[in-house]
Amino acid sequence: MIVVFFIIFSLLIVAKLFKLQVLENNYYLALASGQHEIFKNLYPERGAIYVFDGNADETAAENEKYYPVAFNQKKYLLYVIPKDIKDPEAALGALKEVFDVKVGDETEPPPPNSSLSKEQPPPNPLLGKEGEQIAAWQAKLTKKDDPYEPLKHFVTEEEIEKIKNYNLEGFGWIKELERFYPEKNIGGQLFGYVGKQPENNALKGYYGLEGCYDKELAGEPGFLRSELDTLGRWIAIAGKDLRQAKDGDDLILTIDRAIQYFSCNALNNKVKELSAEAGSLIVMEPASGKILALCDAPDFDPNEYNKVKNLGVFMNAAISKNYEPGSVFKPITMAGAIDSGKVDPFTTYFDSGELIISGHSIKNSDLQSHGVQTMTQVLEKSLNTGAIFAARKLGIAEFKKYVDGFGFGHKTEIDLCQEETGNIKSLDENAEIYLATASFGQGITVTPIQLVRAFAAIANEGKLVQPYVIERVLDGENIVKQTSERVVNQVISPETAKLIGSMLVSVVRNGHAKKAGVPGYLVAGKTGTAQVPDLVHGGYSDKTIHTFVGFAPFNQPRFVMLTKIDNPQGVKFAESSAVPLFRTVAKFILDYYHVAPEEK
Repeated sequence: MIVVFFIIFSLLIVAKLFKLQVLENNYYLALASGQHEIFKNLYPERGAIYVFDGNADETAAENEKYYPVAFNQKKYLLYVIPKDIKDPEAALGALKEVFDVKVGDETEPPPPNSSLSKEQPPPNPLLGKEGEQIAAWQAKLTKKDDPYEPLKHFVTEEEIEKIKNYNLEGFGWIKELERFYPEKNIGGQLFGYVGKQPENNALKGYYGLEGCYDKELAGEPGFLRSELDTLGRWIAIAGKDLRQAKDGDDLILTIDRAIQYFSCNALNNKVKELSAEAGSLIVMEPASGKILALCDAPDFDPNEYNKVKNLGVFMNAAISKNYEPGSVFKPITMAGAIDSGKVDPFTTYFDSGELIISGHSIKNSDLQSHGVQTMTQVLEKSLNTGAIFAARKLGIAEFKKYVDGFGFGHKTEIDLCQEETGNIKSLDENAEIYLATASFGQGITVTPIQLVRAFAAIANEGKLVQPYVIERVLDGENIVKQTSERVVNQVISPETAKLIGSMLVSVVRNGHAKKAGVPGYLVAGKTGTAQVPDLVHGGYSDKTIHTFVGFAPFNQPRFVMLTKIDNPQGVKFAESSAVPLFRTVAKFILDYYHVAPEEK
């Protein structure tokens, strides 16, 4: 009996050991690790985003000439050690007072014998959003033997001081950083925002520069690992592993703060004034490709990104929206025809007001016949028949070569994400109707950034440059990346560029773009009022997109600018929408740069 007892007892011990060491091995391994090891992530500080502050004092240091448009504010994570809380009710009361959390139902209940108390159940003080917050705090404060519970993120220093004044045991706080955008709704689509990932609540950049350069801005987390004894002290001879976190890089942009602020405000105001669906505005240096301002409307405040109901607002339409440009494309057609020697500014043709091509009737936008017209008058009066005349002189193969040379159908490779390419595939078809419609900007699609770059080539002696937004990337004080100016293509000759530029000056002086003129300066530009395709029923809808692209001063262009208004109400053509917006911003830039007038 004794032998049998010890055999059974031994088998039970073996079975228990098998259960602990084999079947439940992972559980106890994790438990031991939690008791004996530290594994603490060391979080890096996210890099800041800066823009050029042209209004800075000329004597200011180089780094003081840049203004932060996205940076980290010092806040705190408030946590509690429940096992050290002696009075949970007092602790809860302190939290409610510090964070001003009040429940609407926290009132005196009705008398027991009143009719109200019989008809309705007693109020629940933990209903509603604030009630849920109090219930969550209460549950955490009363967790016995719990070593740590987070209470609230992004607590201010003033709120921490109030917590300290209560002299309550069991509370603690550690520094954490909150992303802040001081310019609020000025260029939200360009900058993007930082939010939490739904799967793990980790911070991540979304859209714009924050999303595109999240890895560079976020940096690299480090870690600290060491074994502890049973009392929680480090074991000196135990192994340790330390890797310091690497802070994120800073982005220095080409954006000029003053131009960006004025441009975005002007765009937002114009879109509201005209009850338009949307709008875009781009200002670029034609010789370098530096983007000085880039705005979309409606805009949003990255500090309050969670209040945006339409996710489409986050998209940077200035680089990602394909659309048929309309007559603003005619200077591209004319540039190819003049550069190839097929026409010159004084070449004439007879405008009958209508052409029948492949059974399709194509008329001028004013539905008028103008008789004998020069190529300059074609641009001044925005004649569709004249654009077709110039395109026919080129032929579809040569026309496509110039369209392709100006960068249409390809990404500009601007250093932003989610850029679209536009679509010029209709020119692959050897059909005259596609040549005709493309000559005045229909049947093909482009993006605003492609258009502004193409006009910049006209302003820049025919040189097509690569646009860019990021001037430098800094790791501390070390330059990680420096963007250099890059000429992509000599798309037309300098002589052709000068001729087209002078024709565009005539458009502003004598054509549909008179409202773009700034007294004292030669302004060059072209309007475009394009119908929006009806993707449901085919053909075109009643909606229109108004565009103007221009540059100034003509002799030494300091900027090229695109203004685009989507489906404005109460105005028929771009000369009453996009053109006045251009003039407003152009005058500001010329004054801001102290550009001397070209003429009295």
